[in-house]
Amino acid sequence: MVDTEPLSRLAWAQLLSLYGHVLDDLTYQRMIGYRIDESAQIILETFPIPLTAAEISSRKESIFDEIRAKGVPVMPGLMKLQDEIACQNVPWAVATSSPRRHAQIILDQLGLAGACHAIAGGDEAPSGKPAPDIYLLAAERLGFPPDECLALEDSMPGCQAAFAAGMRVAAVPNGQTLTADFRHVHHIFASLHDVAANLNSLLSLDD
Repeated sequence: MVDTEPLSRLAWAQLLSLYGHVLDDLTYQRMIGYRIDESAQIILETFPIPLTAAEISSRKESIFDEIRAKGVPVMPGLMKLQDEIACQNVPWAVATSSPRRHAQIILDQLGLAGACHAIAGGDEAPSGKPAPDIYLLAAERLGFPPDECLALEDSMPGCQAAFAAGMRVAAVPNGQTLTADFRHVHHIFASLHDVAANLNSLLSLDD
């Protein structure tokens, strides 16, 4: 829905700069798509910082809150897709590695809180992506079996999670994941404009 990766990367980079470190591309690529607690562990294992993983997570959250408050970049085609979903009366949920409160705040910022039928946050599931837990929780809250759900994802761990949950998976890479290996997904689209244009066929269980 939104491209928060640049914002998240900036937050991590600002946190590391406080301790004299620079976030490199390789380290950040390892963190994309994972929950904040898992990303904090990667940071802790990579950089000598005098903090616990919980403290790293908390400080990153505070920095990210300040950055996000200035606005979030919307993925191209989001509102067109929302129009198509509304026209077809398709219930939808947010299944995110981010904490639930982040998803709620962003939905409010976009004016989509009332249209969203359910949220499954990374802090509500036993295991984060690529485990299927978050997607299974989202399907449960929507009231549909996973094999009747279509998942739209922009990260490899997210696609793996949705696939493991038994969903049909469509990858829509963002600027950070263009080179990721999405060969295991059912569909790959350049943007949400393309998803909107193909929504009828994507929602057909016989396809």
